[in-house]
Amino acid sequence: MKKKIAFLLKVLAAKIEGGKATKAEADRYANATRVLANEVDCGRYGKAFELLNVSAKARKAHVSAQGKVDGYFYLDGKRHAVEYKSNGGRIEALYRLRKPEDAYIVYTMDFETRQTYKKDGTPRPTKHYEVEPIIMRVSDFLAVLEHCNAVKTLEHKGKGDRERAVQGDSAKLAKVLADYPITYDPDYNYTAEDFDDIELW
Repeated sequence: MKKKIAFLLKVLAAKIEGGKATKAEADRYANATRVLANEVDCGRYGKAFELLNVSAKARKAHVSAQGKVDGYFYLDGKRHAVEYKSNGGRIEALYRLRKPEDAYIVYTMDFETRQTYKKDGTPRPTKHYEVEPIIMRVSDFLAVLEHCNAVKTLEHKGKGDRERAVQGDSAKLAKVLADYPITYDPDYNYTAEDFDDIELW
């Protein structure tokens, strides 16, 4: 994901320098770089991903507020809402959808496995996993998460509230999603049939 973000920023920077960027593109670039500069924000890469992984024609310039549509893609020739998630994104709202089979999500992950050690103190090699942005039905996404046991529960301190999120460092999830056949292209016109009869694992 970090490489993808860096590439998209480079493309936008070239368009801006060449005077070919729209106002929305320039605003997306400015806001993405501002978000990434905030190192205390653990969700900064997810926010930049949401801002940059959109159609060049999109008017989106800011990260969507909670409860608002993250973005749109083309489905059967019409614009259709889509949710953007990355790594350990929160997914409680996805479980509350009335028809998750009619909703869509764009997801990407990028992580390094935790450092572990042998009994003699020798460090074991870590492994890097990266899943390029994919698009799938929310119902399928949740099914994959459950299959991979990749749902964790977050507790809000002092409130007693609990909500579900993706286990963003799940190697099993990364391996399963790496084989998912539909990558995300914000300018591609998908059809509903594209998402039928897909072997999820």
